[in-house]
Amino acid sequence: MSPSADSTTGHTGGTAHSGRKPAPAVPSPVCLVTRFSAVDDTAARELLDELRAIEVSVVAEPGHLTYTVFADQDDPKDLYVIETWAGAADAQRHEDLVIGDGTVERVAPLLTGPLRTLALRLVDTDGTPHQPAPVTGHAGPNGKEAGQQ
Repeated sequence: MSPSADSTTGHTGGTAHSGRKPAPAVPSPVCLVTRFSAVDDTAARELLDELRAIEVSVVAEPGHLTYTVFADQDDPKDLYVIETWAGAADAQRHEDLVIGDGTVERVAPLLTGPLRTLALRLVDTDGTPHQPAPVTGHAGPNGKEAGQQ
């Protein structure tokens, strides 16, 4: 039996040796890109303060790799957080935390609309398949998850 493209054993083909355990699945990094569109300049400054506070705590979370805040060059009221996690479970744990601790609810009045989060998976150029990250996205101020229309 040959492994399928979505195999998580790390096996790339050939014959499996009986009695030999398959290599453990290695989680693929997940990158979350979240857009925060502030209602005005004052809200953008408050939002930036909130994102800086989150950065201080996020570095201690399991699986955290990076957390960076960017502002749109043409419209500094549009802020983007780009975070990288070791795997989908770590990214989901983080999202559950910021939703559960009230952060999303706290920043909602500062925003023009719901948060928009993209969950990106690593695509290797060497042909190694990676699994899509089953991350649902931050809940927006209207209670819907980001990306839902």
